[in-house]
Amino acid sequence: MRGRQHGLLQGCATAGRPDILRAVRISFRTFGCRLNQAETAAFERAFAAAGWQVAPFGEPADVAVIHGCAVTRPAELECLRLARGLKRRAAGRGDPAPWVVLVGCVVEAGGGPVPGVDLLVARKDKARLPEILARLAGQTSPDRPTGRPPPVRRVRALLKVQDGCDFFCSYCIVPHLRGPPVSRPWQVVLDEARTLAAAGATELVVTGCNLARYRDGTRGLADLVAAICALDEVGRVRLGSIEPATGEREIVDLMGACPKLCRHLHLPLQSGDAAVLRAMGRRYTPESFAATVCDAAGRVPGLGLGTDAIVGFPDETEAAFGNTRRLLAALPFGNLHVFPYSERPGTRAAELPGRVAPAVRKARAASLLALREAKRQSFALEFVGREVDVLVERADRHGGRGWTGAYVECRVAGGRQEDVGRILRVRPESAENGVLQAAK
Repeated sequence: MRGRQHGLLQGCATAGRPDILRAVRISFRTFGCRLNQAETAAFERAFAAAGWQVAPFGEPADVAVIHGCAVTRPAELECLRLARGLKRRAAGRGDPAPWVVLVGCVVEAGGGPVPGVDLLVARKDKARLPEILARLAGQTSPDRPTGRPPPVRRVRALLKVQDGCDFFCSYCIVPHLRGPPVSRPWQVVLDEARTLAAAGATELVVTGCNLARYRDGTRGLADLVAAICALDEVGRVRLGSIEPATGEREIVDLMGACPKLCRHLHLPLQSGDAAVLRAMGRRYTPESFAATVCDAAGRVPGLGLGTDAIVGFPDETEAAFGNTRRLLAALPFGNLHVFPYSERPGTRAAELPGRVAPAVRKARAASLLALREAKRQSFALEFVGREVDVLVERADRHGGRGWTGAYVECRVAGGRQEDVGRILRVRPESAENGVLQAAK
C-alpha cells in the first residue's frame, strides 16, 4: 500500500485517490457510545463477509479505522492524538504504516484534514464505509458471500435501529454532529436481528441516539421491540437508554407481555434539581421523573433501573447538588452513571456563567459514585436466594460470568467455556460488591 495522501470524502469523491493495491487486514478502534460500537460491529461484519481479515487494533494492518467520538472535547482530542500517531507507532514497532481512516462524530466536529490521517469519512457517507474502502482497494463489490454470516465477537450484540436527535439539550453537541432523528426501516432491522442471532448472539441490545424517536410509518419503538422479541431465532432482548417522557410507559407495558424482553430500563436523569434541569433544556421535572420511575418499579417486579447524572453544571449550587443526591438515593436504582460536567465548545451550556470549580465537580462525582456502589449492592441482594437467568458471556478456570435480565452481574461457579452464549437459571447464594455469586 503506497502513495498515501489525505482525502476528505464528500459524496463519492476524494480529494486525491490513494493507491491501495490490496487490503486484506483491517483493524478498528472505537470511542464513545453504544451507537458507535454498534456501527463498528456492523463494519466488522461487512468486511469479514467481503473476505477482509479483521485484526485486533494495534496489530499490523493494512487499514486502521478510528471510529471517533466528540461528545466531549477531551474525547475528541484523544481520538485525534491516536489518529495522528498511528503511523509513527507502527514505524517504531518496525511494522508497515497503515492507511488511516477517521470516521464518526469527530469528523463532523473537526471539519478538515488531520495530519497522519489518509481519509476522513463524513457522517452522510459513514454507512457506505465498506463500499468505499472496497472500491479504493480495487474490489468490484464489498460483498462476497461466504455461505453464512461471520460469527459475532460477543454473545450480546448491539442492534442499531435509529440515529440522530433533535432535543438540543444545552450541554450536548450530538444533535449538531449526528443530525435529526432517522430510523432504519422496519424490515432491515428485523433482518439484521435474525442475522445477528444466526451468527451467535444470544442477546440483542436495541440501541439508538434517541431510541424512543424510532418510527416507521405508524409503528414506534414498542412495536419494533415486540416484533424483535417474536423472532424465534432471538434469545433475549435488552433496550439501551431511553429519554424520560418519550415512551417508557409503553415499554414497561411490553415487559409484562414479552418474556424475552429484559426487565431493565435506563432513564437518564442528569439532575434532580428543577432549575438545573431547565438550564440543561431537559423535558421533565424531578417530580415527573420520580413518578415515572416509581410507576415502572411498581408494575414490573425485579425491574433493574439505571440512570445518568451530570454534576457541576454551570450554576449548580450545593443545594442543587443536594437535590440530585437525595432524589437518586430515594429512587430504586440499581446502577448510576456519573459524569462531571465538561464544557463542550459549540453548545449553549459552554457559554453559561457560573462555572463550578473542577475540584468541586470531582468531589460531587465521588459522592455519587459512593452512592452508586451502595445501591448496586443493595439491588443485587434482592436476588439472593431467588432464581435468575444469567447469560454467560465469558468463562475461565474460576467459572462463568455474565448478566441477569435485570442487568446485575453474576459469577457462576462451575460454568465452563461451553456455557458461553447460554442462558443459565441459577440461584445466587450471596452478593459481593454488587456481583451475585451462584453455582451452576
